[in-house]
Amino acid sequence: MSHKYKEDIDLAFLHYADNEMLEVLVQSLIFDTDGKKRNTESLTGNKSFIEAKGNYSQIWQTIAAELQHYGGDTLVNFVRRTGVSYREILIDVCKRMKVKTNFDAATIEIEQAMFAKLIETSWQDMTDTQKAELASALKIDAKLAGPAAMAAIIAAINLGGFASYQVALIVANSIAKMIMGKGLQLAANAGLAKTIGVFAGPIGWVITGLLTVPALSGPAFRVTLPGVIQVAAMRQQLENKEHF
Repeated sequence: MSHKYKEDIDLAFLHYADNEMLEVLVQSLIFDTDGKKRNTESLTGNKSFIEAKGNYSQIWQTIAAELQHYGGDTLVNFVRRTGVSYREILIDVCKRMKVKTNFDAATIEIEQAMFAKLIETSWQDMTDTQKAELASALKIDAKLAGPAAMAAIIAAINLGGFASYQVALIVANSIAKMIMGKGLQLAANAGLAKTIGVFAGPIGWVITGLLTVPALSGPAFRVTLPGVIQVAAMRQQLENKEHF
């Protein structure tokens, strides 16, 4: 059964999103991290999805509707055939992750707080070299170390701009490796691609952990977590389009 798209100001930008990034979102909606097709996915049987032949911007509303569906209550969706807004899904994911932020803030600010939480959680799994490389990539004062460096990184992410974009791609790259078995191509920016590849391990471990915690990892959350991460990364990419 195809799902009806709910008009959503926070998802309308998907029409302009990069096709490679949209593909990662699509694959996360269709497949679990173990490569098995999700029992409740509806994209692969959708006529417009099949006819698009991989041109995902052409069917962005179909893709968005699938994410909205996973974010809502299954029974209610069956009755009204529509899901919930992206912002509701984002806030739900962030609360489950225990992200500390103002949930009345702009959507992009909540997304940035989510990225900061993922980096903060993965910090302990990074080697000293990785920590130094991340700080350098985000233009953090080299004299800072330990908690001070982490605090500066979180501040840089929450401020937005290129630092948030880099972190968004670091996280999205980890999702791509988990779902598709390969990282993002990012052919237009080889230097950035090299930087984000270094952190796939620590970030991936954190995301995998979140997806396997019994208190968090219901069937819907295993879809909405990677889905929200990917949408947030695409928003950062368009906000910083001069860099790709």
